[in-house]
Amino acid sequence: MAINETAQANHDKLFPNHVSTFKETDPEFIEIFDNFTFDEVLKYSKIDDNLRMKVTLASLIAMQCLNEYKAMMSAALNIGVTPIEIKEIVYQAVPYVGLGKVFDFFKCY
Repeated sequence: MAINETAQANHDKLFPNHVSTFKETDPEFIEIFDNFTFDEVLKYSKIDDNLRMKVTLASLIAMQCLNEYKAMMSAALNIGVTPIEIKEIVYQAVPYVGLGKVFDFFKCY
């Protein structure tokens, strides 16, 4: 199995010029992951890329995934989510997950 063209194109839109280290260290995993995340999931989604990235950022805050948040924040900026919108997502997360869990995300920009 290889990463299909649709998955690669969607990945490149979010992460231009990025070469995953997983392609070297775990190519089987990244093929499955990229084909699922950047092709199969999108086929059944009715929301646009901008909203999908905002929801993803909010979800990553709630799950305390700081490193993945940083990567996805860059992807969100690449497709047009504004820095103000990203900051507002962080602000709005405080009443849902608490200041203590959100605090580190304030340091990302």
